Amino acid sequence: MRGATAGFSLIELMITVAVFALLAVLAAPSLHLYSENVKILVNAEAFYAAVQQARTEAIRRSTPVELILTSAVASSQSADTTALATSGPNWIVRQPPQTAESNAYLFIAAKDGAEGGGRAGQDTSVLVDASSATVRFNPNGALASASVSVDFSSRRAACAPAGGARCMRVVAAAGGQVRLCDPAVAGAGDTRAC
Repeated sequence: MRGATAGFSLIELMITVAVFALLAVLAAPSLHLYSENVKILVNAEAFYAAVQQARTEAIRRSTPVELILTSAVASSQSADTTALATSGPNWIVRQPPQTAESNAYLFIAAKDGAEGGGRAGQDTSVLVDASSATVRFNPNGALASASVSVDFSSRRAACAPAGGARCMRVVAAAGGQVRLCDPAVAGAGDTRAC
């Protein structure tokens, strides 16, 4: 009589591989959507932080400071750029010229929209749509213009509820308050709502 053998047979191994392959195929769309949501959130949070930095610098320096959306490369060399764009994926925090004789902006900070995604210098997968290309704060930390909203969405997926991507919005109110919110949330009293 033969004793029992230990281990897997080839058939058992093939069934296990087939089950794992099926699970991977089923999980792929969810992982893609999760990746898009993370990219949107990271960009929206970075922009929110930049707006807060611009406001803080305006108060600290006691002078106007602005954050601009631009299609130009975001660096200290591009502080004087005039390539403003409401859909610009890059942003620069800068101090406007202090005298009529000077036309040079003072560089404070910058961010490339594709930065952090392993794609710096390339098109970003996150779309930006702003009501204004400039967010300018006065020395008191209030906006120098009307409120500004900036929407962040995915180039590859529709926003919820029609699609699955969780789009975000940064709103700077006239008094200087800045919020990061979800435009898809409409519940009264929900702190995520815009």
